[in-house]
Amino acid sequence: MPRQLPATVRHFINRTVEQDALTTLLKGAGNDHTVLVSTIDGLAGVGKSTLVVQWAHQVREQFPDGELYVNLRGFDPAAEPMSPAEALAGFLTALGVAPEAVPATEEARAAQFRTLVHGRRLLLVLDNARDADQVLPLLPGSPGCLVIVTSRQRLDGLVAHHGAQRLALTTLTRDEGRQLLARYLGSERLAEAPEDVEALLEHCAGLPLALTLVAVQAAAEPDLPLEDLAAELRDERERLDALDVGGRTGIRAVFSWSYRTLSSDAARLFRFLGLPNSPDISLRAAAALAGIDQRRVRRVLAELCRAHLLTRRGGDRYIFHDLLRAYARERTHNDDTDQDRTAALQRLLDYYFYATYAANQRLSPARVLPDLDYIDKQLWRDFATNDEALAWWDAEHTSVLAAIRQAVALRMGRGPWLAYVATYPLKLRGLIDELRSSSSDGLAGAKEMGDRAAQARLLVDLSTAHYLRGELDASIHYHQSAADLFTELNEPRWAAKMHGSLGEILLDLGRYADAATSAREALRMQDRSCGPIIDAGEADTVLGIALAHLGDFTTAFTHLHRAVDISHGPMTHGYALTNLGMAYLLKGDLDNAVRIYRREVEHRRAIGHRLGEATSLSKLGEALHAGNATEDAREAWMAALGILDELGHPDAEAVRTQLDSLDASTSGPGSTD
Repeated sequence: MPRQLPATVRHFINRTVEQDALTTLLKGAGNDHTVLVSTIDGLAGVGKSTLVVQWAHQVREQFPDGELYVNLRGFDPAAEPMSPAEALAGFLTALGVAPEAVPATEEARAAQFRTLVHGRRLLLVLDNARDADQVLPLLPGSPGCLVIVTSRQRLDGLVAHHGAQRLALTTLTRDEGRQLLARYLGSERLAEAPEDVEALLEHCAGLPLALTLVAVQAAAEPDLPLEDLAAELRDERERLDALDVGGRTGIRAVFSWSYRTLSSDAARLFRFLGLPNSPDISLRAAAALAGIDQRRVRRVLAELCRAHLLTRRGGDRYIFHDLLRAYARERTHNDDTDQDRTAALQRLLDYYFYATYAANQRLSPARVLPDLDYIDKQLWRDFATNDEALAWWDAEHTSVLAAIRQAVALRMGRGPWLAYVATYPLKLRGLIDELRSSSSDGLAGAKEMGDRAAQARLLVDLSTAHYLRGELDASIHYHQSAADLFTELNEPRWAAKMHGSLGEILLDLGRYADAATSAREALRMQDRSCGPIIDAGEADTVLGIALAHLGDFTTAFTHLHRAVDISHGPMTHGYALTNLGMAYLLKGDLDNAVRIYRREVEHRRAIGHRLGEATSLSKLGEALHAGNATEDAREAWMAALGILDELGHPDAEAVRTQLDSLDASTSGPGSTD
């Protein structure tokens, strides 16, 4: 009777969910006329073989006719994958067939194997399979047997045609990783350096192989501070070195087994995917990175996912394990030329630039964008609707921001201009901290590259970011720097815009007369300049609301209604509506104030401007409260607070105070239930 299972490992972390799934499958063995098969797949080093061997030892007594085990060497760099014929020969001799009696052909061996196991209750572990074709000849033909197959590839053929149950083995959780370290090092040693333990867990990213290699090193040197190990792993460039013990079990060797099985297209894309600093990548972006069409890149990405070198998550987005990213980055620096790497990153940056530019054109057609001569229409990405453009931005903005930082660091010319075209969707979604950081990154790049036109525009964006955070002194500082630079560059339309936006800041400072003066100068300069007005309606809005605060309502409403009529930009139009409502509120015309604020809320919501929607709701609440519509005011303020809390905006506290005051007034003396 064959008993071929390898020994169990000493420091096994219980994979309860996966073991329960295997046990459930075991209960069905022999209950029907099929051979029960389970495939376990996962990336290199995730613990597939360890799990199967551990579980198999626990249930081996339920297979009175024994267990067969074979390492099919599907991804062994030192040897070719084992042929089914060779594996069958090993099974036959284990079942008592004399070596000289083993048939010569694979077909004959498979037939004899099925004959010998007929009616027996056997457990078969087919470890490290390359693909379904390698496994199929090894399957018994009668019920009563359970076959467990491990592979780095998804064996979809076994699932589709043989009803195999697929288990995808993922990385360890933080708690499981901590348990694994404790098995080697003891809980006391971990308790002495909890922060260093957390760093080790983070850098090993839940990969059992990586954690084991770290634990073995630490166990071999009891006096070695865990801080030193964590420091070695902190730098991505040194992480693979720290985890590489050499030979066939080092981290590089293990990853290379999967890498060497890839097609040339897949290997090239795998390497290039190590270049971007973004946490994940979309199918379209991957196509741009590789310089191939989307249909072809989809096939290549599928190959990488089957090999567990990449993971698909949610739609057409793909993510790396951290250590695989480091390995891919190392491979591309070793295997690709500087020119190839730069070209790949440039293609990716171009894609993000063109798509963000197109999103701007869809979301705000009136926005004046630079007519850049390197816009390649062949790479253009059109958006049919505002919702489509916003959905793209919501999915990609983290990658776009990472691309800006990387492009600036590498002195790639698109970086500052990508930061500029990213401004509008960042404001629209209320991502003000991100707006500040991307504008700052872009400005640094523009200065280093001597691009003064980009510098001036990014100074405006920095001023806007600080303004939206209520940091008015910083906003004025960057605003003045931008205004001076536009004057030097002889850009009168932008110089006029700067007077209008300065008026906005002065309004917030309560300097209404100065705001009116600045707005009048903006209007005067607009009348004298040629070309489309930048943010048309802004200066009229500033002048109108300033005059309303000063008590000149007749002139104020003339400018505010004009601003609503001529402001074609979605955000500028919303700004005009906000202040028209405010003017009615200042005048005491509550019905018109509520009407305009409701109109503004719908407008902001329709264009996806989250922060603007919150501001509009807050103002609507003020108008309703002034008109004693208490419950309606509460509803508006609650909705505003929900958005502001979601955005992490400091204005949330002011709205919360308004709600508290409202609650206090309705529960005080004289209130009724």
